[in-house]
Amino acid sequence: MDENIRIAPIRRSLTRPQLIFGCDRIPFLLLLLVCMGMGFTGGIAAGNYLNVVVAIALFIVGVRFLGSMAKYDPDMLKVFQRAMNYKDAYSATSRALHPDKQY
Repeated sequence: MDENIRIAPIRRSLTRPQLIFGCDRIPFLLLLLVCMGMGFTGGIAAGNYLNVVVAIALFIVGVRFLGSMAKYDPDMLKVFQRAMNYKDAYSATSRALHPDKQY
């Protein structure tokens, strides 16, 4: 019998969540898009520099919020989306409490 065991390395890059600035990718890019739209089209192009300041502040606060959310659970957005898809299939209350009520 051949006692050689094949060992396949598992790369960390394939198992780690894909984060940008410590935030989940999709919400970060959406936040960046909104802040760029506020800062450039509504701010610099229109001459309204208050919008630029608000866009920068929103970006900094949003990155901190998304970073803390990703630190808690990097897949939180995917879990939330799946919960919304199954919302009709699983009711939030027990049918044992209200057997005659239709959900």
